[in-house]
Amino acid sequence: MSFTRRQVLEGSVALGFIAAAPAIVRAQEPRAKIRLGLVRLISSGPIFIADAKKLFDKVNLEVEYSYFSDGALAMPALVAGELDLTASTLNGGVFNTVAKGAPFKLMLDRGIEKPGFGSMTIVASNKMAEAGYTVGKGAMLKGKKIAIQAPGSIDQYLLGRDAQKAGLDPRTDLDWSSGMPYPDIIKIMGAGQADVANIPVPLAYLAERNKVGKIVGSGSDIEPNAQLACWVMSSKFLAANKSAAIRFAMVHTHAARLFTKAAAAKDPEVIKIIADATKVPSPLVERAAPRWTWYDEDGMPNVESCMSQYKFLSQSMRLVSGNVTPEMLFDLAPAKEAAARLKTANPFT
Repeated sequence: MSFTRRQVLEGSVALGFIAAAPAIVRAQEPRAKIRLGLVRLISSGPIFIADAKKLFDKVNLEVEYSYFSDGALAMPALVAGELDLTASTLNGGVFNTVAKGAPFKLMLDRGIEKPGFGSMTIVASNKMAEAGYTVGKGAMLKGKKIAIQAPGSIDQYLLGRDAQKAGLDPRTDLDWSSGMPYPDIIKIMGAGQADVANIPVPLAYLAERNKVGKIVGSGSDIEPNAQLACWVMSSKFLAANKSAAIRFAMVHTHAARLFTKAAAAKDPEVIKIIADATKVPSPLVERAAPRWTWYDEDGMPNVESCMSQYKFLSQSMRLVSGNVTPEMLFDLAPAKEAAARLKTANPFT
C-alpha cells in the first residue's frame, strides 16, 4: 500500500497530537487551592523556589500560605481543618495521633539527614567539648543536661540514639531539658545550663562564632539518612483532591531537585530567594550550604527511618502508646504518581 505526501503529513500530525494528549489533559486539570502551613526555614527552600519561579501556576494550583514560628504549631491547625497541608517531624505527638486514628497522612519527603547535606548539628558546651565529647562518645552524656525543643522531637531522637549506642538508657540516664526554641537553647548553653544540644545550621555556626559552644558532629553521624520531616496532608483533602495532591508533589519534587543542586553549587540566585524568604542574611545562607537539608530525588520519605523513630519513641522513651504501621502513617501514592509524571512529561522544563 502506498501513501501520498499529504496522507503522511496528516498522519504525523495526528500521532503528534495523540502523544501530546496526556500533557494537554493534565494542563487542563481544574484549578485548585491548597492551604499550606509553612515555617520560614532554609529547609523550606523548595517552596520558596517554587513560589519565586511560579511553578504552581504551571500546574494550575493556587497556594494560600499561613506562616508559623514552629512546625509543631501548624499541626493543630491541620487537624482542626484550617490547613490542607503542612510539614512535620516524626515526633511523639504525630505517632500518638496516628495510633488513635489521625485525620492526616504523611505523603511526601520534607528533608533527610544525608551525610554531608543534613541540617542537624550537634553542639557541645565549651566545658563538654574540652572534656572530649564528640558524636560517638555517647557514654559521656550520662547525667548531662541535654537541651531539646520538645519531648519526642528529632532532637531527642538523635541525641538519645547517640547515648543508646553507647549502652545508656536514654530515658533515665540523660537529663532532658525541653520547651525552648533553638535561639533560647543557645542562650542557656552560653549561661552554663545545657551541656549538649542539637541545633540546625546556620544557628550552630552562630553559637560557635559567639563562643557559646563547639560543633562536635552532625545528626547524620548518629543516624545517617534519618528522616527529618514529611509533608502531611489532611485525609479529607487527599481523598477529595487527589489531582491537587499529585500536582503539589510534582512541584515540590522538581523544586527540591533545584534546591539540592543549588545547595551543592552555592547558587547565588537561590541563595537570594532563600535569604529574602527567611530573612536570614545571604552570607549565612551561603555558609550553611550544602547543609540546607537533603531531599530524595523522587520525593520519597525514608520509611525505614520513620519506623525506627517510632520504635525509639514508643519502646525506649515510652512516649507513644498504641500501634503504628506504615499503612497507618503514609499515603505515598501522590509522590509516586508525581515522580512518574515528571519522568514522562515534566511541565517545568
